[in-house]
Formats: sequence, C-alpha cells, structure tokens
Amino acid sequence: MKIADAPVFRRFWYPAMPIAALADGPKPFALFGEEMVLWQAANGSVSALVDECCHRSVKLSLGETRGCSLICPYHGWEYDVSGRVTLIPQRPEVAPPASARVKAYHAASRYGFVWVAVEDPLIPIPDLPEAEDPAYRLIQEFHEPWDMSTFRLVDNWFDLAHVAFVHRGTQGDVSQPVPPPEEIEEFDFGLISRATVPIANRTEGKSYTGIAEDVTVRTRVATWWAPNCRKLHITYPNGLQHIIFTAATPLGDKRLLFTQFCIRNDSEADIPAEKAIAFDRRVTTEDRIILEATRADVPIMPGETPEQGMPTDRAQNLARRKLRQIVETYGLALQAAG
Repeated sequence: MKIADAPVFRRFWYPAMPIAALADGPKPFALFGEEMVLWQAANGSVSALVDECCHRSVKLSLGETRGCSLICPYHGWEYDVSGRVTLIPQRPEVAPPASARVKAYHAASRYGFVWVAVEDPLIPIPDLPEAEDPAYRLIQEFHEPWDMSTFRLVDNWFDLAHVAFVHRGTQGDVSQPVPPPEEIEEFDFGLISRATVPIANRTEGKSYTGIAEDVTVRTRVATWWAPNCRKLHITYPNGLQHIIFTAATPLGDKRLLFTQFCIRNDSEADIPAEKAIAFDRRVTTEDRIILEATRADVPIMPGETPEQGMPTDRAQNLARRKLRQIVETYGLALQAAG
C-alpha cells in the first residue's frame, strides 16, 4: 500500500512549511493532489485555501496579503481566512454574494510550522508539552524533500535492529547486532515503544551528549501518532534530554517532506545548537541513504505479498497493523458515506 491508496490519510495533519516562509506573502502548496495557497493574516492566523480565484481562476498564491485579507492579483478581489470574498473593488458599494468564496482547508500553526489537513482531521496535531516549557529549548533542524515512502519511514522509527549497521558511523556497533528488549504500548491512533539502548559514543557524539565515555546508553521512549508523526524522547545518564520530533508529509508515492526539530533541556552555553543539528544530520543522512533505496509499496493490507521478518520487527508489524485498522475502519466508513 501507498499512502495515496487510502483516502482516509487525507484526514490527518501534515506540516507544510515554516511559518517564516509566509512573511513575504502567500505561498503555493499541494497535498494529496489539492493545490492550495498558504498565507498568514496580520493577526497571526494562518489559512489554506484553494489556489484559484473564484472569479477568473488565477492562482491566489501570486497575490499579496493586506491586513487580514488575501488579495487576488488579477482584479484585486479580497478573501478572508475562511475563503469568503469580502470585497470586490469594482463594486465597493455592494456586498459580495455568498457564493463568492473558495474552499478552505484545515490550517494551524504549531512549533514554527504551518500544518494542513485536506479533510476533517481524525486526531489533533501531536501535543509536545516540552515545546512550551521554559526549561527546554526548541531547535529547528530539517524541512526538506526525501525520496522514500512515508510507511518505510514509520518502519525505521521503530527499528532497533538497524542501529548497529546503518548507524555504525555515529552510534552503532556492528559487533553488537542484537537489539535490546522493548516494551510496546498501543493507543487508538499509535504506539509507544520503550527501551534502554547501548550506543557507541564517538567524538561527535561526545560533543552532542556532553558525556566523555566511549560507550553510553539512551533511555528511549518513542511515541508514534499514525500515520506520520514520531516523538523520540531520549534521556542520557547525565540527565540530558534530547527530544526529536519528526513528521512526514507525503508529496508522492515515494517522495515526502521530512520535517524535524529537537527539544533539549540544556542551553546554548552547554551545547551549541549547531552541534546538535550537525550530529542529527549525520544520523538522519545514514537513515536516508538506506530508506531511499527501498521501494514505495509497503505490504500492509490483506492480500499484499508479505515481506520476510524476524522477531525484532514486532513494533514495526504492530504499526503496520494499526495502519491497516485505520484504513479498514475509517476508509470503509468514508466509502459508505460517499
């Protein structure tokens, strides 16, 4: 299955772009084949509308913002955040008809990004209490296209067995290929995995963790919100907490926007942000090389040819089952409603 195969995945939140990208005007964006314009009103609210003026179909993303209005570049028609035309400059004395409007998608701003959902979301944007806690700092890391399936990335998030091999240049040790045991907890739209993971602590890792020993451990709590968000809460023996939040926004069968930031309970004086980013870049690049070499189609649904497995795939298999349950439960409901 590919993420576009099931309409239900239109009912989740996806990060589209940094809010800062809207500072100089509206921007185009496309999700699940829906072309939209993203823009920010003067009051700070963000909006996602169909990228087509209801008058003569020009792209609204070519326009500009003024106050809390989006201005069409063709004839100056003004839209509010709900997609309603509030002013037709050629007839300023007449209120625009109720039919003068464009479709509005769900839009919100969280963690420095604009999030969008094409249809009514089944679950809210994940809550990260540490992001609002003054004892922590949020460091923006990556927002870029990767050539891989969203579901392959989900597999990777739960794969403790790959660390020894894929991350041999950063944290892995190929002489220790057997991963530690993990505890797994399920909830309605996701999973939580808990494990204590021994890791190699090489030169760059020491700068990243503040730990001098060549080997250390990570107490790891990975929370996944289906289909596309993961919070990896890592605690080191010295008390450092490094929380990695990653989200995948599907751009195609084998293309996604990889969005990641980290949250840490230290300061710039302790570990400069650039060192944290540089190390996470090395780790994510190791994953990227492998995942971009996988195929897009992932056997999740009944009837699809299964892949070979091993006992350490348990969390990945549970995640695949959770995705199958979402498709079977909500996908069929959507078809019945249609």
